[in-house]
Amino acid sequence: MTDGDRSTPAPADDQRVPADPTPQPADDALIGPAPESPERGETTSPAAAAAAEARAAAEQAAVEAAAHEAAARQAAEDLAAVRAWAAEQPAGAAPAAPGDDPTSGTEDRPTAAAAPQPAEQPADTIAPRAEAAGFGVSGETEAPGTVDAVDRETGPAAAGPEPAGEAEPGPAERAETEGAEAEQAEAERAAREQAIADLAAVKAWAAAREAERETAEGEAAERGAAERGAAERGAAERGAAQRESAEREAAQRETAEREAGERAAADQAAAERVAAEQRAAEQAASEQAAAERQAAEQAAAEQTATQQTATQQTAAEPVRPFAPLPGQPARPASLRPSPRPRPSPASAPERSAARPSPAPAPAPTPAPAAPARPPTAATPPAAGARPTRASARPPRGRRRLTAVLAAIVALVVVAVGVLLAVDPLGWRTDSGVPADAEQVPDAVLPELTDPDPVLASLSAEAPVPDPTVLSGVLTPLLADPALGSGLSAQVVDVATGEVLFDRDAADPSTPASTAKLLTGLAALTTLDPAQTLPTTVVAGSAPGEVVLVGGGDPTLSTTDPSVNYPGAATVADLAGQVRSALGTTPVTSVVVDNSLFSGSLTGPGWGPDDAPSTYAAPVTATAVDGARVSPDSVQRSGAPGTDAGQALADALGASGATVTLGEAPAGARTLGTVESAPVVRLVEQAISASDNLLAESLARQVALAGDLPASFDGAARAVTDALTGAGLDTTGLTLADGSGLSSADRVPASLLVAALRAAADGSIPGAADLLTGLPVAGYDGTLADRAVIDGSGTPGSVRAKTGTLQGVNDLAGTVLTADGRLLAFAVMADGTVGALTVGEGALDQVADALAGCGCR
Repeated sequence: MTDGDRSTPAPADDQRVPADPTPQPADDALIGPAPESPERGETTSPAAAAAAEARAAAEQAAVEAAAHEAAARQAAEDLAAVRAWAAEQPAGAAPAAPGDDPTSGTEDRPTAAAAPQPAEQPADTIAPRAEAAGFGVSGETEAPGTVDAVDRETGPAAAGPEPAGEAEPGPAERAETEGAEAEQAEAERAAREQAIADLAAVKAWAAAREAERETAEGEAAERGAAERGAAERGAAERGAAQRESAEREAAQRETAEREAGERAAADQAAAERVAAEQRAAEQAASEQAAAERQAAEQAAAEQTATQQTATQQTAAEPVRPFAPLPGQPARPASLRPSPRPRPSPASAPERSAARPSPAPAPAPTPAPAAPARPPTAATPPAAGARPTRASARPPRGRRRLTAVLAAIVALVVVAVGVLLAVDPLGWRTDSGVPADAEQVPDAVLPELTDPDPVLASLSAEAPVPDPTVLSGVLTPLLADPALGSGLSAQVVDVATGEVLFDRDAADPSTPASTAKLLTGLAALTTLDPAQTLPTTVVAGSAPGEVVLVGGGDPTLSTTDPSVNYPGAATVADLAGQVRSALGTTPVTSVVVDNSLFSGSLTGPGWGPDDAPSTYAAPVTATAVDGARVSPDSVQRSGAPGTDAGQALADALGASGATVTLGEAPAGARTLGTVESAPVVRLVEQAISASDNLLAESLARQVALAGDLPASFDGAARAVTDALTGAGLDTTGLTLADGSGLSSADRVPASLLVAALRAAADGSIPGAADLLTGLPVAGYDGTLADRAVIDGSGTPGSVRAKTGTLQGVNDLAGTVLTADGRLLAFAVMADGTVGALTVGEGALDQVADALAGCGCR
């Protein structure tokens, strides 16, 4: 069978439609009953038999033709419906319709899903085949051939019996006819099977199209649902974010309000404390003045009585003078002053990193700064020599024998001067010489020459200690249980750099206040030693408003001169400039600008009680008196900036002016400026008194010079960079602040020794001034009351920086040996257990042993 120009091969096995369950008539049923057998004696004419068969076949063909026509009509309707549905589908979206491949056989025939689309076939190539195939739909019985085939097959027989005169076909003809009929039947069956397969493929294609459409619709619905869900989730998330942001802002506002309330309460409490302390100080001063007046009156009365008694005795009995010393008048022995015991001095200066509150120490008597720099450690003081330090305090107890003797001598001189001025015994005449004085005409006064230098340079011939001998001396001392288990130490000869002793010196340890050596070195090498820190007042944005702009100088003093920082600027000077600039305009408000510093006010690793305390305060760009609540107090304030603003208001005569924190307006007019002492003096003061706030301020100045934030982090990075830039090995160095108060700081002992040696030998320019601030053992600073009694070291031979935290006792500095060799050393014990000062005595023994050791 052909369909246009395409052949229609038989469907593959998986495309075949199950056979129609309706039993097909046998071949003999199509041509009627078989003729009777001639054996029965009945005779039938062959022509009559053929005619009968033809009639039966015609009848059967008519029945089948009617069924075929009905099936063809149904197939045409189904095919038209499929075409209409296929035409409604979008172009390119439908799968291929079933069709025939003229180049393939039964095994290569494509399935319905892979066949070409029906829409691509011409209508005349599908409908004729469907109509000619004569197939039914949904299980209808298929006819063995088309109507035309039946007409052709039965045409001659349908016309009736053959004419009598026509000859009957022979057996050969009947066999040929039967063979042709069999072939025709087989072809028709194949055509029916092919038509059934084609229809099944079309149905499968249509079902696949419908399934794909449903799938596409389902996917579209799913996408829509997913998009709606995503939109709903996004809206919910945005709503949650907005709610969270609102809650966070509300919490921040609440926190800010609470902190503002706490600051206000703290400021009020600080003001009340200051007022109470001022009242107590005034009362104490009044009581002391009364006591001094009473003592002076009593002393005057006693002196008058003594003079009257002496006059009466002189009138009653002449006094014979004792033999005078050569060149000097005689003095009676009874009038020689006897030494009196010196009152016990106050306690030593407060140790900066020691957290208990020490007893308040009396403020040192202010003195002007020396015009020239004190000698460096490269030329240490000779035995008993007093360094030229404005803030020096005398040693104490038995360790201050030299000072006591000097005081006794001073008392003797004063007493002699008083006696000579009063002259109760009438030793003097009008010429100023007693009448009975022995004359020595040949007396010759000694010539006065320049005194020998107190500080002598080091001898290049001084022997270097032997490392083995030195180790034998130090090892037992370092085994003291008071130093704990976490111990590192190093001793280096300054001149040669030879390491004479080393115990885990490369291991980082907690430096405590010895970290100030690194901060000081960074400041001296980064900043100009002559640089000063300004404090400025500018005009505010409203009439009567002034702005105090902090420049990072915590030494600004409310007294003139300062009782804590020699050479410091004063609030009185600043206020005088402001009054002159303002004229008659009254000051109604003071704004304090602390914007120079940034970040947290307390350092990482600081304890909750460290600021404010007796040794530390919040780090702000503006402060007075080192953030003390009063100049002579050891307690530091929790609001240094507000205190500075109030001090300025008081100095301006506007104590009732409001004081707030803020920033100066851009381009504001300058009303006054004062400058701190030079940086080199600030470094000395920070190291000598172990001043944490001053050290933190200097570290921030180093950060500003390096274009880093003036914060704890920026200062730590700046100090580290400065040390590296100076050529020091900073391996193992970790800094969290500039004062060493943080428990997170880590410094190897070898780095401290390297910094000290570089300052002593001059290998780092400008670093020599680091050593002038080192406390002298038994003399001043944090070592004023720390020296070994009857030790082997000479006075002034040990100059070192202390470090004290809970569980930490450190000491690092320089020492002059008994043979005159200068050494740099560091001992760090960060595993002590017990009191804060438990390891100090053991460290002092080590330093004294170094000073007294020839170790050869």
